[in-house]
Amino acid sequence: MKKIPLMFLLLAFVTALAGCSQSATEAPGTTEAPAAGKTHISILRPGDQEKVESFMKPALEQFMQENPDIEVEAVYESWGGWIQKYPTLFDSDTQPDVIFWWDNKQNDASAADKLVRLNDYLSPELIAKIPQTAWDMVSIGDGDIYYVPSTTDVFVIMYNKDVFTAAGLDPEAPPTTWDELLAASKAIDENTDVPAIGVPAKTGTDALQEFITTFVVAKTGQDMVNADNQATFDTPEGLEAMQFISELFQYAEPSATEFTRGDLRPMLRDGQIGMIIESAWAIPTFQEAYGEDLDASPIGFAQMPVAAPGSPKAVWMGTNGWIATREETAEASAKLINYMMSDEVLFQHHVAYGSIPMFEYELEQDFYNYDFWKLMYDEVNTYDLYGMIGKYSTTPAAFYTELEEVWQLLLIDRIDAQTAIDMAVEKIDAINARQQ
Repeated sequence: MKKIPLMFLLLAFVTALAGCSQSATEAPGTTEAPAAGKTHISILRPGDQEKVESFMKPALEQFMQENPDIEVEAVYESWGGWIQKYPTLFDSDTQPDVIFWWDNKQNDASAADKLVRLNDYLSPELIAKIPQTAWDMVSIGDGDIYYVPSTTDVFVIMYNKDVFTAAGLDPEAPPTTWDELLAASKAIDENTDVPAIGVPAKTGTDALQEFITTFVVAKTGQDMVNADNQATFDTPEGLEAMQFISELFQYAEPSATEFTRGDLRPMLRDGQIGMIIESAWAIPTFQEAYGEDLDASPIGFAQMPVAAPGSPKAVWMGTNGWIATREETAEASAKLINYMMSDEVLFQHHVAYGSIPMFEYELEQDFYNYDFWKLMYDEVNTYDLYGMIGKYSTTPAAFYTELEEVWQLLLIDRIDAQTAIDMAVEKIDAINARQQ
C-alpha cells in the first residue's frame, strides 16, 4: 500500500480548515457551494416573523423533504427593515435568492439587473392558474415573467349597514356607479352626523395615491404613468375622473390628512364613518368584533362602482409576489416558487395574512366560505386591474412622494381638478428629468 506523504496530509487539513472558515462567515443571502451535492438557496417573505413562520416553516420542511438536493434557509425581516436594507443587499449581491417583492419594483434601480427570467422554469399549470388579469397587471412587456403575483388585494367598497339605514339608504343595495356613490355620500352627509367616506390621506403612507388611481384608471383605461414614464391622465377622461374625485372629497372626514387606512377601519366598524375604499387588509379589524362570518355583520361589501352604466370595470389592486435573484440558482429558486404557489401552501399563506383567495381550491376551504370573500375573488377575475404607480421606472417610490402633495391640495379644496392634473404632470416630468 502506497504511503501518503505527511506534508500532503497537513496541506489538505489546512485547506479544509480555510474552506470551513470562509463558509462560516459568508452572508446568509449569498450562494454557498453545494454541500454533499445540495444547492443552497435562501428565501425572504418580509413581515412579522411569528406570522411568517406560521406558514413558512412547515412549508420549507416539506419542500426539502420532497427535494433533498435543495437546502433552503429562511430569512426573516420586517417590512420596514427590508425597505431600508434591500438596496444595500442588492448592491453587494447578498440579497436572498427568492424574495416576496413589489409589483412596481421590477425595474427598481437596485434590483432590476438581478431579476431572473422565469418563463422556462415555472410550471405551465401554475401560469395558467394565476388570473390573466393579474398577469396583465404585473407585466412589463414582451411576455417575460420576472415576478409571480402571490396576492391579489383589490379595492372594494366596505360600508356600515347601520349608517346606510340611518341615512335612508337600502343597506342591501350599495352603490354600483359613480353617480350612486355620490348620491349615497350626500345622503349620509345630510341625514347622519358621521362623514360619508373615509379618505386615507396621511403623509407618507402611499394610500392617497392608490385612492386616486382607482378612479382615474376607471376613466382612462390605462396606468397613470405609461411605459415611457409619461403621465396618461392629462386628457378629457382624466379630467372627468379628477372632477369626480374632487366632488367625492367634499364628503370625506374632516382633517383627512391626519388619517391612515388603519385609523379608518375601526371608525367604519363602530359606525363613525359611512364607507371606506379598502381591501382584505381591513377584514381582521371587523372579524375581531363580529367573528369570521362578516356576511351576517353590520359591515357590507360591494365591488367598486363603475363610472357609468355599461362602463368598463377597472380597479386598483395591490399585489406582492415572488422573484428569483440569481441565475446560478434559478432552477432551484423557481422550483421553490412553484411550491410556494401550490394550492395548500398558498392557502396557508393567505390565511396567515387574511389575503383574498387566488385559486378555486381556496374557495373550497371553510375559511373562505363566505360571500364577501367570493365577491372580492370575482372582482379580481372580472375587472381590469391596475397596480402601484411607476412599474416602468427605476425609482417608483418617487411618484408616490412627489404626487402626494398634489392630491392633498385637491382633497382640502386648495386647487381644482385641472390644476391638480397640471401640477401632477409637472411633478412627473421633473422625476423623469432627474433620471436622465
